Amino acid sequence: MAGASCYATSVIYVANTDAKTISVFTLSESSGQVNLLQTLPVDGAIMPMALAPNKKLLYAAIRSIPYHLVVLDIDPTSGQLALRAKVPLVDNMANISIDHTGHYLFAASYSGNRISVHTLDAQGIPLPNVQVLSTGSHPHQISAGPDNQFVYVSLLGDDRMDYFRLNSEESITDVLQPILSPAVTLPSGSGPRHFVFSAQGNFLYVLHELSGYVQVYARRATDGSLAFVEQHQLMDGVKPWAADIHLTPKGDFLYASERATSRLYGYRINPKNGRLNPIGSWETEAQPRAFTISPDGRFLVVAGQLSHRISIYAIHLLTGVLQFLSSHKTGKNPAWVNMMNLSSSNH
Repeated sequence: MAGASCYATSVIYVANTDAKTISVFTLSESSGQVNLLQTLPVDGAIMPMALAPNKKLLYAAIRSIPYHLVVLDIDPTSGQLALRAKVPLVDNMANISIDHTGHYLFAASYSGNRISVHTLDAQGIPLPNVQVLSTGSHPHQISAGPDNQFVYVSLLGDDRMDYFRLNSEESITDVLQPILSPAVTLPSGSGPRHFVFSAQGNFLYVLHELSGYVQVYARRATDGSLAFVEQHQLMDGVKPWAADIHLTPKGDFLYASERATSRLYGYRINPKNGRLNPIGSWETEAQPRAFTISPDGRFLVVAGQLSHRISIYAIHLLTGVLQFLSSHKTGKNPAWVNMMNLSSSNH
């Protein structure tokens, strides 16, 4: 199965932090129609989520005490969620991610200035042993690079990107090996928040919360190091509060959300040199902390923390321009969004 035509339905998962629920919506990729499928209660302030590579599990971090990870089974037919396990976390985690093999779960504590690594068993459940590493100030995202050789961490408080070598020996206690030099030192006061890799993995795009810039870095696969290419400022005249950044799956377009203006900003990507060309900006839900793009690259879903709604946009496949389709009520304070194709879990 390889084309968009084989996917009839996508499922949207929205973490509603204050409501302590996950809203589950279905999206018909032929009509664009959205329906609420499920509202699942959880036992705390839910925020970051991550899908397993095989799309059989959804992981969610609870940011209220007691801090823990919720592991949820995904029904392969409907997309509905059911509780599978709960696992303690060492701190209040602002970000979680899974490596590309599905063997490790990474978590970053913004307030605790540390990261953790859980090894996952064959069923995707975290084992009791956990590696914990101290970091610089305010780590905001932790993600493995596209080749699964290096793991990158954005340090919002130190204006720096650190990276670690991922131990291929599948050690439970020493999964990440620190690299003494940073991957890159960033402009003072920029506040690196979220980042994303190009489709080929040779470029890294960093969104700076405090300066409102998107920066482009060339990534060297041999040692994981980064070299500056260019930067673009999202907007002028307003103190920035940038939030989230994502690429379409084929790497044609990049989008970023900004909370001070409640807008989405779009760029076309030059695949040869990684540079960006602005294509437009669009007013969206109030305080858009999180958004995501459908696996086929045809839809963008954004959540508004103050509107308590999600908006659905169609992405023009040639121009990248966003077309508003519909808006839907969620629980209070939607702060994270994930999306998957139902049929992708049956491959």
